Amino acid sequence: MKKPNSFILYPNQWEPLSCLSDEQLGRLFRHIFCWLNDGSLDMKTEEQLVEPDILLAFRFMRMQINIDIEKYQQKCEKNKQNAKKRWTQNANDATAFFALHNKDKDKDKDKDKDKDKDKDKDKDKDNGRRNSSSSSVISEKPANDAEDEEEEDSLIFIKAEKEWLPWFNKLLNDNDSAIPRMRKMTMQRAKAMKFLAVKYGNDALLEVLRRAAQNSFLNGRSKRSNFVADIDWLLVEKNFMKVYENKFYNK
Repeated sequence: MKKPNSFILYPNQWEPLSCLSDEQLGRLFRHIFCWLNDGSLDMKTEEQLVEPDILLAFRFMRMQINIDIEKYQQKCEKNKQNAKKRWTQNANDATAFFALHNKDKDKDKDKDKDKDKDKDKDKDKDNGRRNSSSSSVISEKPANDAEDEEEEDSLIFIKAEKEWLPWFNKLLNDNDSAIPRMRKMTMQRAKAMKFLAVKYGNDALLEVLRRAAQNSFLNGRSKRSNFVADIDWLLVEKNFMKVYENKFYNK
């Protein structure tokens, strides 16, 4: 067991130690410090070097110190695991919004299957109308597609407003960025983020926004210019690519 850099004294330890003289107490604590520093004294050596009263008190103290060490190590391990979970959760949270932009292929397949089944049922119920005007059949499909797209955009907007907006503002605050905080999420912004995340990848979008928050030029701290970027400027594809390719240096 690894020895600690300190140990704790408890008030209830005084009673078994009170029978020792001041000189014996001094030798007791000298022995405790020697044990903590090197731990090289075995039981036989202790019995030869330390008188019985001091040895008994030392073993009593050592037992409590070992208990404290074990508790401390368990606490450290628990904190380590909790920290690991928090970092993992933070990483998941940072990409949670953007993950919404990636379509789930399995769900899409199931959705397509359901649509096919519905179409088959409609055909069975209305065989007599199979040869009717093709324009009515064609017009129904765009309507369904438009509804699906509208529903998807609505979900993206809600997710962006709830999770991405505060994440972006916190990123700016953490880096003391001069980029204006985003006060309101708009459908145009949500769609732009979706487009960039789908085309270039979630990690690329996150990386661009982190670079922007830390870049001197984009924060008006450059010797050449006092230009300050904003979220709408960053979401323009050509500007996005300039940041992604490190066209703006910290000078």
